Amino acid sequence: MRRGAAATITAGVLLLAACDRDEPALPPPPVPSVAPIDMPASATPTVDPEATSGLTIGTAAVTLTGVVNVSETYPGLGLPSVWALPPEAFSITWQGAGQRSMSLGGTSFTAQQPTSPERVLAFVVQAPDGPIAFASQAGECLVTISPALPDRMGGSFLCSAITGEGDDGASVTVMAQGSFSAE
Repeated sequence: MRRGAAATITAGVLLLAACDRDEPALPPPPVPSVAPIDMPASATPTVDPEATSGLTIGTAAVTLTGVVNVSETYPGLGLPSVWALPPEAFSITWQGAGQRSMSLGGTSFTAQQPTSPERVLAFVVQAPDGPIAFASQAGECLVTISPALPDRMGGSFLCSAITGEGDDGASVTVMAQGSFSAE
């Protein structure tokens, strides 16, 4: 037994002595080659990543009657469009052809509310004499949001007298009504 222990100690001392020499270390074993991983390009973000809920599809429509009679549709969403359950911040824009758009934003709500600085409705229509921009933030319109779900929203609005401005600076007051949805 003593001989075995002595041999083990001697082998350990010789091994340590060999490690203390200034001999170059052996290179590490080669790493097996593998085919490179094909990483797809990252998608372009279409919604605000910090938002509670991003929306990607939606439609809206507005009809004006009075001095100007126009019906306009907005078949897509401008991005980012963000919806959050009440009472959180939201901003949704529906896009039409050219300069035409409709937007609703501020603090989200349910049921019917008048426009205010916290609930703004704006839209641009193409009238016979050119585009007219309307904005309501002083109670000119009543906006109803229903449904108000985490992943979709919709509703309608009615403006008994809303004033817009054309590209030429002329103002026009009309009655407007419309609907909207997004998910």
